[in-house]
Amino acid sequence: MLTILLLTGCGADLSGFIPTVKFSRFSVSDLDFEHIDTDFVFTVDNPNPIGVPLDRFNYDLSLMDVSILYGSDPQGLELVAEGSSEVALPVSLDFVSVYDAITATRGVDNVGFGLAGDFGFDSDIGPVDITYDEHGDFPALRTPKIKLGKLKVNSIGSSSVDFGLNIDVDNDHGSALGFTDMGLKVKFAGIQVGNGSISDLGSVEGASTQTLTLPFSVDYADAINAITAIATGQKLKVDLDADVTVSTPFGPVPLHIDEGGDLSVTE
Repeated sequence: MLTILLLTGCGADLSGFIPTVKFSRFSVSDLDFEHIDTDFVFTVDNPNPIGVPLDRFNYDLSLMDVSILYGSDPQGLELVAEGSSEVALPVSLDFVSVYDAITATRGVDNVGFGLAGDFGFDSDIGPVDITYDEHGDFPALRTPKIKLGKLKVNSIGSSSVDFGLNIDVDNDHGSALGFTDMGLKVKFAGIQVGNGSISDLGSVEGASTQTLTLPFSVDYADAINAITAIATGQKLKVDLDADVTVSTPFGPVPLHIDEGGDLSVTE
C-alpha cells in the first residue's frame, strides 16, 4: 500500500504527493520488413520520501486511430523515493497484421500513434489512478515491391557472357531507399547459371518506381539458353534469389528477394 504523507491530513491537498507520468520515448530493439520490437518508455516522478509500488498499468495503443494492442501490465515495478523511474511497455507488432487494419499513405515514412491508459497505485486513502494520453509518429516500414524487367546481354567474351538484369523497384515511402551489399544467384530455365555480389546498386526515390540493373557473368556454355532466346525471339525463364541491405528512414534493414518470370532478352 502507498502511504501518502500522513501530515497532509484528511481533506488536504494531495497534488504535491501524487506521482506524475510523462511519455519519454520509444526505443526500437529489432526491426525488419516483417515486424518491429520496441519499448514505449515513460518517466514517472515520485515526490514522496518513500518508494511507491506500481499496482496497475493499463494501455491502449492505436495506429491511425485504429486500436492495435491493449492490456494491463503492472510489471511489479516500485518507483524510487523522491526521484524518477522509467516504465517500459514492450510492444512487438507484425507489420502484415498492422497493415490489414490500417493503410499507410504512399509517400510517408511514419503513421500517427496514440497511446492512452493509466498508472494505478493503491494508497491508504484509496486507489490513485494517473491517466495519460500520448501521441506521436510510429515507423511505417513497407517492403519494396520488386518485379523482374528485361535481361540484357552486355558483352560476349571467349568464355563468359556479361548480363544486366533489370529489376523494377517500387518504393512506397516518402524517403529514398538505398540498396547495398547484394549477394545474388540467377537461374536460366531452372538451372543455376550465375552468382555474384554488388556493393552498391543505387537508390530509389520516395513514392516512385525506378529500375536498378544487376550485373553478373555466366559461363558461355551455361548462357546458351539466353543466346538462343535472342536468336529466336523467345522469352527466357529467369529466377533471381538475392539478399540485400536496404537503407531505410529507420536504419539498414535486410531484404530477401525471390522473384522469377519469363523475360525478354536483348542485346
